[in-house]
Amino acid sequence: MQRPVAAGRTVVRWDLLGVAVDFRLRCAFVAPQAPPSAVAGVALAGVIGGPGPRCVGEALVDAYVEHLRTFGPHIRGRRWLLEREAEARLDRMCFALAWFDRVFRDGAIAPGSPLADMVDDGDLDALLGCVPEYVVMDLQVQVMLAERALGQLRSAAEVAVCQAAPTFAGSADVGGADADLVIGRRLMEIKSVSRPEVLTDQAIWQLAGYVLLDYDDEYRFDEMAFYMSRVGWLASWKVDEFFGLLGARLPLHQLRDEFARQCSVAATASATGVDGQVVRRDRRTEASLLVVDRQEGADSK
Repeated sequence: MQRPVAAGRTVVRWDLLGVAVDFRLRCAFVAPQAPPSAVAGVALAGVIGGPGPRCVGEALVDAYVEHLRTFGPHIRGRRWLLEREAEARLDRMCFALAWFDRVFRDGAIAPGSPLADMVDDGDLDALLGCVPEYVVMDLQVQVMLAERALGQLRSAAEVAVCQAAPTFAGSADVGGADADLVIGRRLMEIKSVSRPEVLTDQAIWQLAGYVLLDYDDEYRFDEMAFYMSRVGWLASWKVDEFFGLLGARLPLHQLRDEFARQCSVAATASATGVDGQVVRRDRRTEASLLVVDRQEGADSK
């Protein structure tokens, strides 16, 4: 079990670190692109916090994509870990993007976040300087573990068949749900939790929910997988096998139809009170009974 080593009394931000690990490992599979959740977080941070967070966020997104284009961590045949300085900067940018991802998920800039102190144009180097040192060391360990565990999978899958942060036909029905990674016809969820020996019910239903949200079978999934990044362990199941282990007795298309119906019922209930009056409630609260979106909780990744 590989854990981050934090100096002194530094508190490890497992939630942000998990997102950063996810972002960094995606770089090995997909063409250079900024995480959509972080991009959305940049826009929202500008509304909430003003020009400082927005400007530094836009600079971060541009620098991140340019860095990927320059050093090409997605290029097959190359080592996953970049040269020392290039890797350290990429790791810091992944963690900084996690701050903006958090804004998108929470709808707020958290107290204590360095984004709360950004004024005027913001300074990208200053923001990256706020990234704890344990992040750089930990992400490099995660990359080396992933290269051993996922190397063959990556080599066999061209960039064109890999997609990060996929959304589904039913994503809007649960307030917006995006998975981690699609590799060919395999859906893979990356978990960098502090207790990788425990695969929670929440995680299992989360993965099942993503497949069910693919109402129109756009991705034609035939495999589902968890990658536990801190132990370098990939566990895969055929889709029918996975749902069979959960007790499903209906074919996938019927499960999707019923899931869509339940999502519609939940959405209606969240919008209308018992007296027929419209009420303001967060649809994601109700929908979480059906599919748990990633990133929720302090150790969700």
